[in-house]
Amino acid sequence: MLDTILTLAAMIAVPFSSIAQFHTITKDCPIVGHNLVKTDKVIEKEIITNIKPLQECKSDSNQINDNNSVFRNSGTVSKSRTDSGHNRNLPELTIPNLVEEIRRNGIKFPKIVLAQAILETGWFKSSVCRNKHNLFGLTNPRTGEYYEFSHWTESVKAYYTKVQYRYKGGNYLLWLKNIGYAENPGYIRAVIRVLRQI
Repeated sequence: MLDTILTLAAMIAVPFSSIAQFHTITKDCPIVGHNLVKTDKVIEKEIITNIKPLQECKSDSNQINDNNSVFRNSGTVSKSRTDSGHNRNLPELTIPNLVEEIRRNGIKFPKIVLAQAILETGWFKSSVCRNKHNLFGLTNPRTGEYYEFSHWTESVKAYYTKVQYRYKGGNYLLWLKNIGYAENPGYIRAVIRVLRQI
């Protein structure tokens, strides 16, 4: 009986442990913890051994996302709330358009940034993505509220102006961890899992 109760408790707890909201920290903050060095070494080893050299994403959607046919052939993911008016000429949110916008804004490591957008938005299905056009979970450090953009392309620009402008070199994934990009300590591993899928 006890085994059954423990099994049921574990089954109930597992789905909740995988639901994590990642919040962006837009200011430098120290990372504290007793196992920091050990954690960095584990993550660095995982990055070095498990990730193939990161190559630039191709514009062709079939090469970017072979495993997810939902996103092939430039399928629409999200439309702007203000579809009429000034956003009419702006591109729809598709993976090829997102990669193109990342490159257009001079953002380094487009494949990692694409993986971050996919992770932060749950493959572009989150309410923050749909309602606020925020692809990277960017938050206002004063209020803790998500930034709201009139179009998803503004979110890409904000990623550069609020996050990547500080990058000076080195391993980008470790840099994201060291600046405290996300509150979840498993964020970098989650980005690596998404990188393996795209």
